[in-house]
Amino acid sequence: MNSFTSRALFPVISQGNEPSLQPETCMSLEDPVVEIAALRARLAQTQQQLQEAQRQLHEQARVFQAMEDLARAGYWWRIRGDHSSGSYWSPGLCHLAGFPEQEWVSCQQGRSGILPDDWSAFQDAVARMDGRDMEYRWRRPDGQVRRLRTRMCLHQTQEGTVMELGVVLDVTQGHQVAAQLREQLDFIQRIASSIPGFIYQYRIRPDGSTCIPYISDAVQELLGVSAQTVMHDLAQIEARVDASDLQRMRLTLQRAAHDLQPWQSEYRVHADDGTIRWHMTSAVPQMESDGSVLLHGYTLDMTERKRAEEEIERLAFYDALTGLPNRRLLLNRLEHTIAVCLRKQQRGALLFIDLDNFKDLNDTQGHDIGDLLLTQVAQRLVAVVRDADTVARFGGDEFVVMLDGLCADVSTATAQAETVAEKLLRALNTPYTLGAAPHYSTPSIGITLFGDERHSVDELLKRADLAMYQAKAAGRNTQRLFDPSMQAALLARSSLEADLRLGLERGELFVQYQPVVNHRGQILGAEALARWRHPERGMISPADFIPLAEQTGLILPLGRHVLRTACLQLVEWADDPQAAHLSVAVNVSARQFRQPGFVAEVLEILAETGANPRRLKVELTESMLLGDLECTIDRMEQLQHEGVGFALDDFGTGYSSLSYLKRLPLDQVKIDQSFVRDVLTDPNDAAIVRTILALAQSLDLVAVAEGVETTGQMGFLRLHGCEQFQGYLFGRPGSAQALQALLHAQP
Repeated sequence: MNSFTSRALFPVISQGNEPSLQPETCMSLEDPVVEIAALRARLAQTQQQLQEAQRQLHEQARVFQAMEDLARAGYWWRIRGDHSSGSYWSPGLCHLAGFPEQEWVSCQQGRSGILPDDWSAFQDAVARMDGRDMEYRWRRPDGQVRRLRTRMCLHQTQEGTVMELGVVLDVTQGHQVAAQLREQLDFIQRIASSIPGFIYQYRIRPDGSTCIPYISDAVQELLGVSAQTVMHDLAQIEARVDASDLQRMRLTLQRAAHDLQPWQSEYRVHADDGTIRWHMTSAVPQMESDGSVLLHGYTLDMTERKRAEEEIERLAFYDALTGLPNRRLLLNRLEHTIAVCLRKQQRGALLFIDLDNFKDLNDTQGHDIGDLLLTQVAQRLVAVVRDADTVARFGGDEFVVMLDGLCADVSTATAQAETVAEKLLRALNTPYTLGAAPHYSTPSIGITLFGDERHSVDELLKRADLAMYQAKAAGRNTQRLFDPSMQAALLARSSLEADLRLGLERGELFVQYQPVVNHRGQILGAEALARWRHPERGMISPADFIPLAEQTGLILPLGRHVLRTACLQLVEWADDPQAAHLSVAVNVSARQFRQPGFVAEVLEILAETGANPRRLKVELTESMLLGDLECTIDRMEQLQHEGVGFALDDFGTGYSSLSYLKRLPLDQVKIDQSFVRDVLTDPNDAAIVRTILALAQSLDLVAVAEGVETTGQMGFLRLHGCEQFQGYLFGRPGSAQALQALLHAQP
């Protein structure tokens, strides 16, 4: 405690001021001595109590000063009107001001640190003395500027004295924190304004009500409504979402919020100019302490990506001339329909339609007239069948009609299919307008039923094709139903299957390698290709035995054989300095890849042979994406972690969503040779190739063109960014030694 407080509150009683003793008549001479001793004892006790009180007061003063230091606060007081002796300042206030501890501070010194810009406001506060907060800046003697907050008021003592009291708090740190927060908020706002879309927070309260606590200004650009408007009225956004998408969005959002799982939704938005845009929004929910769910998310405009997907799908899955589904899309739909018929115990039918003498029309009147006929045929086929049925252009002058949901009874289903075939015959026999004179064209139709047992897509098409040839053999312009008399071709297939099993056991199947080169023709690697030399039939085309192996499950031992052979070849090439850089790509079928032990099998073969996994590339087809995508990605990532690379083979021939493509850990995409073959003559193939190359470049994938046979094709591909090539222009499939010799012959 300071000396002023001690003197003011506790005046010291001197031991020399002893009270006088008046003698009493009844006392003896010894009584005064006793009385004095008793007084001295009481005086000593009083002084001891006084010292204890002073000690406690000193301790309380130290505690109060410590509290001032912790709170970075202080106080002052003075008698109102008495400016001569200044003001009393607490130690805490002296510390804030940068002064040494002193009890009395003159008025001049007490106001010396106030910055000139704040002096007027400080004077007004002193004049008011109404207890309101007031802030000002104070420059300490060491030059440091602090922000201080004060409250001042008047106080009247019991004696009637009026005192001016003030409490001062250092709020510098609070201002610094606020400035940092403002700076961080500005930084966040700059980031939010630079991303392609807007970010937002969406809160669902326990009572089900919702609000948007925050949304970035970019919402104005995407939705034409300001951020402030949206935060006050959520309906401003919902009014712009397509009504057919809004309910689905709400349901998926509620499910995600309930399960606390990430949410993503694609939906259409009606812009102010009347156009329809596609938006994609994603959010991550979190539970708050009051039971609300707060979602943090962002929204992007994905209209251009949607249009690109639709265009690629149209080019890849629809015939450019007729607008009908093409062969690829038909095969996918047929596979799905077969599964549905088996599950629902229904039947379906395939009608294979071939136009009679169509080649003669093309040869005599030209392809333009032939194309006009094909267009009119397509229109008539679509007009006859139901909306649920599929009409596809299979290729050239061949069309396929797939009937779905026929009766389970085979005889009834047969009658239904034949009735549709008769309607098609009548429709296609009507004269066509191709020029000045009417033109007549007739079809031959082959029919096969499915749904009673599981048949492969290829087998059903072969049956329908066989029945169609029977219709042609019967004089054309008629229909035929597949029956057991057409089993000769199927028996041949069974014979080939048996031979394939024996061939695997006898080691008749071997591997050839086709080089993969860069634009300079330098060999970068090779694709391992399975080949079969039959002891009696000679070389059998992979187009004949690979699909058969897929259908029968023989692809599994065949795939293991090719993979092991390729890895052994990698080990052999590793010892040759000129071949050590080569990589080998191995095709893996969907059936092989989906085996539970596929990853372990690959790693086991790598360990057994000692091959470098970074030189191995696994080629997958887009059919992988039709199954369990998450499982596919997981298996790919396990192998990729060990160094194995991945390529997507025959890209553009499957039926997959491009949204899945960006999730796959791929290194390459291989452009199917069916697009490369006519890239210089077919505008559709050229457009598809350009689109695939642009897509590969945007996803940072290496594009490899298959089936390159001419320098013109290579020039087109190089012009549009293709980096690697494979085809007869650079080398046919051959032995490993032949490839190695070719490599050594390179400069």
